[in-house]
Amino acid sequence: MKRLLRIDPRFKPVGGFTLIELLVVIAIIAILIGLLLPAVQKVREAAARSKSTNNLKQMALACHSCNDTYSMLPPPAGYFTASGNATGTGLSNTPGTVQFFILPFMEQAPAQTNIINQYGNSWWAIYGINSFANPGDSTGTYPAPMDTGSPRYETGYAPNEWAFNPRGTNNTLGGTQINYSPASANIGRTFPDGTSQTILFAEKFAFCGPSTNGSSFYWGEEGGACNRTGGYGGNGSIPGFYSGGIANVPQNRPMPANCNPCLLQGPWSGGIEVSLADGSVRLVSTSISLKTWAAAITPAGGEVLGSDW
Repeated sequence: MKRLLRIDPRFKPVGGFTLIELLVVIAIIAILIGLLLPAVQKVREAAARSKSTNNLKQMALACHSCNDTYSMLPPPAGYFTASGNATGTGLSNTPGTVQFFILPFMEQAPAQTNIINQYGNSWWAIYGINSFANPGDSTGTYPAPMDTGSPRYETGYAPNEWAFNPRGTNNTLGGTQINYSPASANIGRTFPDGTSQTILFAEKFAFCGPSTNGSSFYWGEEGGACNRTGGYGGNGSIPGFYSGGIANVPQNRPMPANCNPCLLQGPWSGGIEVSLADGSVRLVSTSISLKTWAAAITPAGGEVLGSDW
């Protein structure tokens, strides 16, 4: 006789999710992801900003070491020797920029020697050095060169011409390259406004502005791509910023079509990082007033920084 299985009448089979329940679960997961993404982006930006801070500090401290060695700072572009003259042998016959001349003080002396041996001149500022690449600048393709066969790599940083050229702006221009020789800046002597009140370097987009002359974008530099009259034309090869005829506060994350290569660009949420002549680095709001911004650029203007600094 077969044994029959009896089913407990209290047992109820469990059904699957209904469509409405499934949609509710998906909606909850989507909301949680939406809440997490901004936090993840903030963490990533904070990490990138920390690296940029370190890069700016390295450049500022390298300038201090250079100043201690030669009792002066390099010119924005040109020749640099201990006497400030554009004559001599070896390095003094090699034109360069601030970034080029501070390489030995960033433990990059072999890179400087290699540049001289490979290219014979060093007008272009960046040479595939990681410390010159801004992790917050999405326009660059670091460390790819901008020009085939030249050491002109992208950079996310630019020196303050006022700080490195206290003689003024009446200098000889050669094409799109600026010759500021001889060097004349000195940390202390030519910074009467105070080293903690004067910007040495600031962030700047590697590619900025509309396409022209077959080039992807302008890489603005004073005297070349930026002609100190408010306009720009020609493809610049030396990064820099200046607060004269084209003075204005930095842009914040502009689109390429609205990017002005004659200005600085802040890659962070509402801000731009700068290194000061005392070696410190700080985040400055891109909504800073023009008066305060100009005061922070001039090393001997006698201005007092505003409350928005």
